[in-house]
Amino acid sequence: MTPELKSLLKSAFALKCGRCGKGALFKSYLKFDTHCPVCDLNYDITDTADGPAFFVGFMAMVLFSPIFILISFFTPGKLALGIGYVVASLACLGFCLGLLPFFKAVLFNLQIHHQAGECDFDYVGTHGRAPKNWEKFLKQQADNQKK
Repeated sequence: MTPELKSLLKSAFALKCGRCGKGALFKSYLKFDTHCPVCDLNYDITDTADGPAFFVGFMAMVLFSPIFILISFFTPGKLALGIGYVVASLACLGFCLGLLPFFKAVLFNLQIHHQAGECDFDYVGTHGRAPKNWEKFLKQQADNQKK
């Protein structure tokens, strides 16, 4: 792992800006501020969408599925089963809600670092040559615009 990536992850786990490592990312729980108060980086340049929720939910599924299965096999009565499910569900909810800001900060800082953005099909790359089937795609797009 490069020192730059270590610094980026360290600032993300501290919920700080990926550029300067000092400004706060969030103005409230999971709500990004508009810009960094220290380096004035505009936080509207990138969007994490559902990525953090997917990763955290997948981790919760992998970690808590065995717990739910063990509860269902080893609890003797219906009341104990219900209590076990409620306790495990609350633990899973706390796990997910606790990790979401950190995963959102990590993905956001990685997007800033790699200058990730929306796909732009009009950009043909740095080599100046269109990819295979590019002409076919442009022709289809032009035909669709004529309709």
